[in-house]
Amino acid sequence: MASDSPIDPLDAPWNNPPDSGELISAAMDWHFSAATGSAFWLDRADGLAFDPRKDVRTVADLRRFPNIVDELRDVRVEDLIPRGYGGGEGLPLVGESGGTTGPPKRVVWTPDVLRRATDWHAAGLAAHGPIRPGGWLCMGPTDPHMAGTLIRETAGRFGAVCFLLDLDPRWVKRCIARGALEEVALYVEHVVDQAEWILRSQDIAVLYSTPPLLEALCHRKGLAELVNERTQIIGWGGTKMDTATRDHFQREVFPDVTLVGGYASTMIIGGVVERAGAEPGSPAVFDPPSPFTVFSVIDPATGESVPYGERGQVLQHHLSRGMFLPNNLERDSAIRVPHVSGRDGDAIADVHPIEEFSGKAVIEGVY
Repeated sequence: MASDSPIDPLDAPWNNPPDSGELISAAMDWHFSAATGSAFWLDRADGLAFDPRKDVRTVADLRRFPNIVDELRDVRVEDLIPRGYGGGEGLPLVGESGGTTGPPKRVVWTPDVLRRATDWHAAGLAAHGPIRPGGWLCMGPTDPHMAGTLIRETAGRFGAVCFLLDLDPRWVKRCIARGALEEVALYVEHVVDQAEWILRSQDIAVLYSTPPLLEALCHRKGLAELVNERTQIIGWGGTKMDTATRDHFQREVFPDVTLVGGYASTMIIGGVVERAGAEPGSPAVFDPPSPFTVFSVIDPATGESVPYGERGQVLQHHLSRGMFLPNNLERDSAIRVPHVSGRDGDAIADVHPIEEFSGKAVIEGVY
């Protein structure tokens, strides 16, 4: 017999979300209750100049929290896990950032959040049309980065086997920083070797790649032709791809393959597939799963939203049962676009990294 009990907003599917106020209230009660909150947030609650459970009710109120992501470089992972789980859901996965601006930041992906993030990602990809049977290949980083995990889990939603490579993006960034470009070229060749072995021996319907690695693949004799002949979808993300480069790949290099962009970062706890139905020559637009993840495009000098159609820096909040990450200024700039659903927050387009973040130069590398 079906239950008449209303679903907890934190347990709602990301593609059928609750009202933002309901979700925020539920998140504040969960993350700041002594019985269910994490040690990380409970320890910081006394130092706040407000009571999250009483005073935080809207997306705008989330700006009252400090940006704590730099603390995630050193915090014990056990302190990030909300006490309310109690071990019944299984252990979370630990995801790490790419280390672009120093030691990596760490987050936890609890099993329930991974399921919802995967469902959201799969639905975004399915919006671009049916996907034929066949394997998937992720030409990008795997553990401890969550990109490979999310793509492998998404492949499973379509009943597909997913092939992963051995790729360390931090080493590439370190080589670039010290000017060892020959080492970078050798490492990229090593990665393309791995992809070629799979592409030539397996039936690959979906290829995920970062733009630099996709370009490197095209320089290998016969591989672009092979992908164009056998592969249905190329998913790209991880580093920027401007509109002109995207159109070049789509029209001239891979005219028989559908290119689909993705936007993600460690702090988003998920990935966003580009909006379907874009006109040729227009930039990829990314609508996050608001209100679970909310983007705002702001002027970092004032903290105010820029007008629609103008460029600013991406600010994001993430609210789920597994993690609470408010008021995080990302290292990306983007054009502000209205969210396709009309929900809280913005969509973003034409995403680019800023040149300097946290006082350090931003090096994209191959991811």
